[in-house]
Amino acid sequence: MGNLTTTYQNIADILSYKSSIGKLEKTLSSKEFNWDNIVIEGSKHLVLPAIYCRLKSKGLLHLLPEELDTYLNEITSLNRSRNLSILKQIQALSTLFNEHKINHIFLKGAALIASGYYDDIAERMLGDIDILISEPDLDKAFTLLRAHGYYPIAQTLGSDFFEHRHLPRMKADEFICVVELHRKLLASDRDKVLTNSNTLSAKQIINGVALLSKSHLARHTILNYQINDHGSVYNSISFRAAYDSIVLLEKLNNPILIEKDKKITAYFNVLAIFFEDVPKAYASTNFTTRFYRFKLRNLKFYKFWNKTLKSYIYMNIVLKRIPMLLTNKAYRKALFRDRKRVLELIKSFYTKRL
Repeated sequence: MGNLTTTYQNIADILSYKSSIGKLEKTLSSKEFNWDNIVIEGSKHLVLPAIYCRLKSKGLLHLLPEELDTYLNEITSLNRSRNLSILKQIQALSTLFNEHKINHIFLKGAALIASGYYDDIAERMLGDIDILISEPDLDKAFTLLRAHGYYPIAQTLGSDFFEHRHLPRMKADEFICVVELHRKLLASDRDKVLTNSNTLSAKQIINGVALLSKSHLARHTILNYQINDHGSVYNSISFRAAYDSIVLLEKLNNPILIEKDKKITAYFNVLAIFFEDVPKAYASTNFTTRFYRFKLRNLKFYKFWNKTLKSYIYMNIVLKRIPMLLTNKAYRKALFRDRKRVLELIKSFYTKRL
């Protein structure tokens, strides 16, 4: 696959609410159409169920090769079943926290499937249930979950010495999904809108579940990718985040009314390359979008560039931990005890193909 531009455009046209169904049908009907590329990239971006559901809603499932139709239908059915189980877990957590008066809101995929914004709950793939807890209730919530069958998953030593935006991930044998209790929404505290006080005071209640407000959910979807997942550094698209955004744009009548924000503007500029759903006010062509198109057309350079950026992000983490290494004896001892895993992590980082 030497050029991703066409594949990305095809995925966007399938997911989009604004693309021409007739034009898409003509494209997908071509004997030369490469479904393998759709499956490969759709799997990487965690949007295969969304692709299947959108093809179904557009009346285009008949264009799928028979084996692929069977495969995507099975994946979508499994994800639907999984999400229904996760929804029950969300409701159980909500009941538990409400009974103990813990101020909280569900975030990200958990908020999106609990809100009912998707036409089919199978559309969204998620791995964790993310919950923002007010600072005074954070330890209480963690202890409460432990008392109700949840236990922390093994974590890296860094979690013992550096504050993370969430507590150790927790799992319960009774439930399907891992839970993350967040102390803050973003790795960076620079955003003045998504503060804990703002988001907790503006939460909405849907079916008894506390969720981010519509505008906060839309904003967090963007900045979680741009900041927490380093999307603004990589200058690239995540089709899962992109689909979340266009669903919110479609269902909530363009709730993302924003002041000037470079990361949000850059996010929409990239989305607008492929999606007609992005309001024209948020779409512009500039060096960033032209460079992204160049990367998609030149995959060897794209992989090299991403590996360079990954090294940059990794080195930033290392440099921030040097002062702790020099001043904290306990950290040095913990690092030495964990040296085998750390060395393996460094080795895998530099040998892993992007």
